[in-house]
Amino acid sequence: MVKKITMAELARLAEVDVSTVSRALNDSPLVKPNTKKHVLKIATQTGYAVNASARNLRRQASQAIGIVIPLAPGSGQTISDPFFLEMVGAVSHAASKRDYDLIISVPQSETEIAERRLLMTGRADGLIVIGQAGRGERLNELDRTQSNIVVWGGRDKKHPYCVVGSDNVKGGRLATDHLLKLGRKRILFLGDIELPEVALRYKGYKDAHKPFNQEIDPSLILKLNFGGETAFTVIKDFIALGIKFDAIFAASDVLAMSAIHAVRGMGKTVPTDIPIVGYDDVGQAAMSTPPLTTINQNITRGGEMMVDMLLKKMAGESVNSAYTPTTLIVRQSCGAQK
Repeated sequence: MVKKITMAELARLAEVDVSTVSRALNDSPLVKPNTKKHVLKIATQTGYAVNASARNLRRQASQAIGIVIPLAPGSGQTISDPFFLEMVGAVSHAASKRDYDLIISVPQSETEIAERRLLMTGRADGLIVIGQAGRGERLNELDRTQSNIVVWGGRDKKHPYCVVGSDNVKGGRLATDHLLKLGRKRILFLGDIELPEVALRYKGYKDAHKPFNQEIDPSLILKLNFGGETAFTVIKDFIALGIKFDAIFAASDVLAMSAIHAVRGMGKTVPTDIPIVGYDDVGQAAMSTPPLTTINQNITRGGEMMVDMLLKKMAGESVNSAYTPTTLIVRQSCGAQK
């Protein structure tokens, strides 16, 4: 068993006094940069561990941020959803680079006040919430009383809290415009347009039809939550109804990949019979069969932006909502034609 080194021993090895070691470990401006670098190097080499609880008590801060991932009842989504995994990874990586720990909370009901609990108990200095469905007014109130929150989602005028996310209207328009330019005229939209982000993507879908002077058939909207397993069955049942469509725009990559399996399971080909476009550009999208054309909302950049904006809010600075880069990634699921 390795003996735990003390601060006094670290000071002796670094040939400085204990107070200098303490200041260096707490990133005090009173310590010269070279001395600080020297102390930190020896601390790393010897495996010295800072007493985080004592340090945070002195600072009156937890040196942690929370991330809340609400799973709507009946949605079929779990924390293992590719989008959630990539988002947690992006936020965790960004937080770690800034010397913050990440606390993950996955409330199982819409009534669970996970956001307030993390902030009020002091476990987290600030909070990132992934998704806002059913939580808009709660987040408004939390923003007024706590302020240290940043939300991933779709922007609208009813919710003034700080939001980071793709330009969902633009993304929906890019995806649909691409399919229309391929000559497709009856594009099936997959997603629950009662969800804020999906509603914006659907608006982009509608906007893209206008220059083509095409009316939208309301029967070509298939309401689906983001759970992939139920989506496969629902899409197969829809195809069996015989409603004609010649392309699919899905509001997430998970739905799009479910659609690929459903279409092929009904004896049709992708992309020859039914080209398909998704949304998110999760890692699995490029490895699906065929590789999935999708909207890249730059999840990695989104994680960086949310952490940076949250830290600015925690420091008392004013920040504004912002879009991540939103681009169309063309792959074989629609024929790989630009």
